[in-house]
Amino acid sequence: MMFTPDMCSDMTQPDISIIMTAHREGFLAGATGRSVQAAMNHAQAGGLNCEVIVVLDRADPLTGQVLHEVFGASARYVSSDAGDPGQARNRGIEEAHGLCSAFLDGDDLWSENWLTAAWAMSAQRPDAVLHSACNLVFGHRRMIFWHADSETALCELSYMSWLNYWDALSFARTGLYRAHPFRANDLPLGFGHEDWHWNVVTLAAGIPHKPVPNTMHFKRAREGSQMSRVAQVNGIRWPVETALQPSG
Repeated sequence: MMFTPDMCSDMTQPDISIIMTAHREGFLAGATGRSVQAAMNHAQAGGLNCEVIVVLDRADPLTGQVLHEVFGASARYVSSDAGDPGQARNRGIEEAHGLCSAFLDGDDLWSENWLTAAWAMSAQRPDAVLHSACNLVFGHRRMIFWHADSETALCELSYMSWLNYWDALSFARTGLYRAHPFRANDLPLGFGHEDWHWNVVTLAAGIPHKPVPNTMHFKRAREGSQMSRVAQVNGIRWPVETALQPSG
């Protein structure tokens, strides 16, 4: 089944809301858009309904033009002046109609089976936040990063005091994202990263984080990104030892 612009227009209750956040990726956003289309085609071939929400967060004209050429009228485009990745995701969640939502940054890629595999696992574990099995990082830095399963003995939660196990390109029930919005980075204060903080907050709320087998995300690392700027300051971290204590 090929993607056509009218596939999402008649859906009243999508299964999955795809939230793509875009800033100043330019022509690279086109490759990301094609990655979304490939994953949608795979999901729709299995009977799933998807909607695409493009959040243009202080996006330059070229990025917006590229994404309009890729998606045309099949996507909903919303503007954001947050200048912050977490707040851009929150804006997308405000617009989401799907039972589940999935995030993708404007210069990253999904494996073709991501939506299909994550949906199947979410049906078994609707309580969980789902991540790719691994990330292949390209660009300014090159590495392979494997996501941990918070429900296994190999996942040491105190490790979150030092480094982050999971990124923000996650898949979960839309209501979960509404109940736990991302906090904005505050670079002058030294607060970040927003996905690290969000992961600790959701863990403290008893929400497991789990990798989806046989899936991969391809993530671009670049100099000058907000992520690299956060890494250059002395970040303020959530008190993990306290946050992960059982309540009561």
